[in-house]
Amino acid sequence: MEIQDRIIRDTRFLLRDIPSACFPYDAENCAPARKESQVLLQKEMAFELGGREKKSAAYTCISSTPGIVGQSATLVYGPDLGQIKGPLSYARITFAETGEIGEDDRAYHICKDIDLIKYSVYPEGFMVRASSMEVREQVRVGKKAVKDGLTFAQTGNLFIRNYLEYPGVKAVQVLFITGDTVDFKVLDQLAKKNKMITKALNKIMEKADKECSTCGLKEICDEVEGLRKMHFQNRER
Repeated sequence: MEIQDRIIRDTRFLLRDIPSACFPYDAENCAPARKESQVLLQKEMAFELGGREKKSAAYTCISSTPGIVGQSATLVYGPDLGQIKGPLSYARITFAETGEIGEDDRAYHICKDIDLIKYSVYPEGFMVRASSMEVREQVRVGKKAVKDGLTFAQTGNLFIRNYLEYPGVKAVQVLFITGDTVDFKVLDQLAKKNKMITKALNKIMEKADKECSTCGLKEICDEVEGLRKMHFQNRER
């Protein structure tokens, strides 16, 4: 499955000149995990990231191209949690590399499973508000978590650990972006394009529209290498 490779490469290109801190994956240094989501009230909150008055983006890309992700790590662009004093723009982007999974129904369901993992990870003091309908994410960080020294590296390690538990996942990188260190307009475009790829995949696998001329996703299907091939493979079944 290589249909999201272009999004991965375009994201890397966008971030190429922006200083970052790289923290190799450390399974022994994960943020404390909760069993279920939490609610952080305003009085318990140190600050909010990606709120409505700020820019935000969030997306996950999955690929079976060997080496495209690199070693499992957390990359931080902008100030870390202990350096933040108030609301900032925010993005969380995840790249996951799998073994070869083909380009059929099974591959589609594997990618869907991996993408859903983010909804079952609950770092203590790190309240995530995300919607599958949007390409943004909002986070409330608790005062106690900041006082206890919570970092993006620890938070990223927790996410990575959960992704690596899924069979076939070889490497994961989680990118955290804080502040206006990146062009969020371009980042938003990449997030929306990634969402369109997912929508096209849904249609292809559900065989919801067999005629390219009447499909509202024809443009993205034509643009992304592999989608059109998958479409015709499914039409023949």
